[in-house]
This record gives sequence, C-alpha cells and structure tokens, in this order.
Amino acid sequence: MNKYIKTVLLMMLCGFTFLSSIHAQKQSQNNLSNNFGVDWKFHAGEGRDSSWSRIDYQDNHWANVVSNKLLKEQGQKLDQGFGWYRKKLTFPAQLQQKIAEAEGIRIDLGKFAACEEIYVNGTLVGKTGEFPQNFAGYFDHERRYFVPLEALDLKGENLIAIKFFDGWSSAGGFLNGTVMKVEPASTVDKLMLKINVQDEDYIFLGSDSIAIAPTIANNGKKALHATLKIFLTTDDGAVVQSHELKVDIPGKGTAQPGIFGLKNAKPGFYHYKVSLNLDGGQKLEEQVNVGYEPEKIVSPNDEKADFDKFWQANKAQLARIQPDYQLMLIPEQSKLDYEMYHVSMRSLDNELIMGYYAKPKKAGKHPVIVEYMGYGSKPYFPNQSWDGFAYFVLSVRGQALNEKSNHFGTWFTYGIDNKDNYYYRGAFMDVLRALDFVSSRDEIDGNRIAVRGSSQGGALSVVAASLDPRVKALAIGIPFLSDFQDYFKIAPWPKSDVAYYLSQHPEVSWKQVYHTLSYFDIKNMASRIRVPLVMGIGVQDNVCPPHINFAAYNQVKSEKSWMAFPSYGHSTGKAFHTAGLDLFRRVLHVEQSR
Repeated sequence: MNKYIKTVLLMMLCGFTFLSSIHAQKQSQNNLSNNFGVDWKFHAGEGRDSSWSRIDYQDNHWANVVSNKLLKEQGQKLDQGFGWYRKKLTFPAQLQQKIAEAEGIRIDLGKFAACEEIYVNGTLVGKTGEFPQNFAGYFDHERRYFVPLEALDLKGENLIAIKFFDGWSSAGGFLNGTVMKVEPASTVDKLMLKINVQDEDYIFLGSDSIAIAPTIANNGKKALHATLKIFLTTDDGAVVQSHELKVDIPGKGTAQPGIFGLKNAKPGFYHYKVSLNLDGGQKLEEQVNVGYEPEKIVSPNDEKADFDKFWQANKAQLARIQPDYQLMLIPEQSKLDYEMYHVSMRSLDNELIMGYYAKPKKAGKHPVIVEYMGYGSKPYFPNQSWDGFAYFVLSVRGQALNEKSNHFGTWFTYGIDNKDNYYYRGAFMDVLRALDFVSSRDEIDGNRIAVRGSSQGGALSVVAASLDPRVKALAIGIPFLSDFQDYFKIAPWPKSDVAYYLSQHPEVSWKQVYHTLSYFDIKNMASRIRVPLVMGIGVQDNVCPPHINFAAYNQVKSEKSWMAFPSYGHSTGKAFHTAGLDLFRRVLHVEQSR
C-alpha cells in the first residue's frame, strides 16, 4: 500500500456523501458515453470572489495538467489546500439527442479528493463535503453528479469547473488515473435519496426513539415504481431491524414513505442502510450513522495491575534524558504577532523530536496551548495572529517534522508484541517532553497549559492530561487509540495493519497484541484526568468511530462536555475549535483577544 493511499485510509469517511453526489450501484443503461480526454486547466488557490467558475473567464495562463496523474507528479502544488480545474467541451451531434431525451447528463469524475464543488456553465450543480472554515470530512470515493438539461448548452460550448480542497495531503483532485466520463443520465441518476434523521445532531437521548424519514426526489418527468429497503444494524454489523415496502415516486416530485424508528434502543451507535431498487435493476443507496445515549455506553477498563507502575517507570526514564532544546528562528513566518521557531529536543531513548513554537511578541507571562498532531499529518505552523496564547505544535517521533529520520516503520504496529518496545511508549513520552519544553520558557506561565488535538492528537491530549498534572484543560476531537477490542470490530483500520503484521510474524498472537495495547488504550488512562475537557465527534466517522470516542470519554470523572457533528466523518466543525478556545480562556483566565 503506497503512502498516499494509507494517508487517505486514515482520513476518509468510507463512503458517506453529502448533497447531490449520486451513489448508483449499477452503471447507466445508456451505452453512449464520452470521456472527453484527460486534459484540464489547473490553478492553485481558493478563488474567493473570483470568476473562475464562469465560462467567459479567460484561463489561458492556467497550467495544463492531466487527470490521469496526481497533481504532485506534474509539479503542481495547492495553495492552502485549495485548487481549481477547468475544462470546456462540446457534445457530438449523435450525443445531443440522447442527452435531450435523458433530460440531462451524468458526470463521472472517478475517484477524487477530498471535498469539492462542481460548476457547469457557472451554475453549482453539486458538492461533496464542506470547505474550511467549516471543513467536513475527507472523501476519496468516486464522484457522480447529475446535471439537468437546463444547465447545458447542447449545441454550444460548456464549461466544467471544479473547486476543491485537500488539506491533508499534497495530492488532491483526481486520483487513480481518472478519466472523466459524461453520458446521458439514466433513471437512477435523476433520483435523490435522502435519509432525514429525526434528531438535529443524530444523537437520540432519553425516551426518544431512533428514527429516520427517507425522502426520494425525482428530477425526471416520468413517474417511477420502486422497492425501498431499510436495514438498521449496530455499529459492529448486527442486524437490529429491517423494512421493505413499495413506493411510488411522482415525476418531478418527491415521495415520503414515512418514519421508521426503533424504541428502547440500547446505548450505542447504529447504522442505517437505505436502498431504492427500481424496476429494471437500477439501485440507489445511502447510509447514515446515529447514536443513542452514548454516555451510557459501557466499555470497562482492561488495564493491567502494573499499569501505573509501567508509566511511572517511563516518566522516570524520560526525566533522566537531557532535552537539549534547540530553537531556530523562522523569519518568513514571524511577520505577524509571533516569532516562529523550529524547535528540536531529545526525548525518551534519546530520540530527536521537533516542533514549531509560536512565541508571542507581546511582553509578559503567557498561557500556552500545546497541540498534538494527527497520525500521518503533514507539518503545519501554529496560529500567527494574536489571540491571547502562545502555541507549540509537536511532531512525535517518526512523524511530520521527524518523518525523514523515521525508523519506526508502520508506526502503529512497530514493536506491538511487547509494551516495552512499542512505538507509542516513546510517542507518549514525547507528549510529556513537549510540556517540559513550554514549561522551560521564561515567557510561558507554567501554571496555564492547555492541550488539544484531533484523531491521534486527541488521544495524545488525553495522554498528556492523564499522566501530567501541568495540563489544566484539554480539547479532544475524534480521539484515536481507544477501546481496541471493540474498535477492531467496527472499523477496518488499524486492524488491517495489525492483521498484516501478524501474517508476517506468526509467532505473535492477537492475545499478545491486545495485552500490549491495553497499556496504551486511552480508555484506560482517561479516569486519571482531573481537569475540564470538551470533546468533538463526527457521527459518520469510520476511522475513529464515535463508540471508541465515548469509551474513553465515559471514564473521565472531571468536568466534561461533548459536541456531535452529525454529517461529519473524521473531522469536526469550527464550533468545536471555538468551544475549545472558550474552555481554555475560562480555565486559564485569558481575556478575549481584540
């Protein structure tokens, strides 16, 4: 598995699609299609308030690229994660009549990353995900969009413009040798199946029944007859409920088959799979996750008797390592309210680790936010506009700034047969070394330290607050490294990495693996947290599913709160970022920056 695909696997939502992206499981019955070649125009940047989606915009100065190669293979880079594609096309005469009869076209982009808006002749015809500042999820599945006849110029020139964002990798845009295809729309292409969850954040509480109300919108003129199938399963796949019924869908209208619910659900997370089967064999399918009383999920600690002794010994070993902090000013990143430094230091086993430190230009003793990064995330600079805090973003061993010297192979499985050699033994001590660093700085108030992060960074924040009393508050998004035995029943990764490791090491058993992981399970650490926290979850997350998030959260005995983002996968919305800062300002006594 190459490095990019693995990064995508970590970040993806595994198939949940927003708005007008169409999931047709059977190809169109139309046999007339055109791929219109692989040539595109490309420009990096967001294009805010631009005319880049308009057909009359002159793009002669844009780069010439092809869709069957990654942008990075063509020497192209994104700007703050954003880029645009543009392509003009005309329909052959033999295709025009077919499109008119079909009432539109289907555009098949192939696999694409990570979220985008697609415009045809300046009109937004569909989107997947949400752009920053309200970024929603990471998608890399195949994209199919319906474009109605009224948006097209059958006899003239048509422009397809795609604005996309990929903030997790340097790839972005078309993936896997894609060639865009355009064909007359099939019946199923003109249908929109939507699962309306009967709760605003998709988390049902108290006496509420889990319930959905599917709707089917028909953009075609012809009335349709179909079979609707609804399956409700637990998050690990056990079937709880099913329904099957006939539905009539009016032309240019909407069918509302009713409300389908489950009373007396057990605490946990559930998965709805709704499919529409048309006469003739075409099929449309959507899926959604919901939750019920997640704070009542029971997932007991499985820590071993020497758990605390193990971590005390590791902390003592870390204390004997001289950190040897080295700071190097980065002038080009120091133009606003902070001086930006590249920091290096020594951690457990004398491992060299690095990070970025934003030192406030304002005089005085400042509170600090230590930020831990996601698994495989690329390096990024901390905040550069004054908001009341100093910042330090740590790269744990072998990752991000330290990746060039990585000698830990696949991080998650490195040394997984023995707790004393496991990768996260050192990585967890790197977390504490970061606290040592900020505490050593004269301009930092060591009594006002908060930590935050998402995914792996969320887990490392739990580690920091569990093992070190210097942490006074934490904000954890979609936390990783939790409740492994249940985790591996729900999500494909990282179990897939462990299964491969075991296939290469037949002398190691699953029992040994789970024994090792019990020392690194944040579920087993969280009860030691004594400070306030806020957690954010993406209800559609299949990388770090909500079940494992709450397995750790429910062990916390201190002040805590959570926020659910219903349509998000492995990400959280801006509101979570704001909630974290609000918590830190309250606990650390920081006035709102002006």
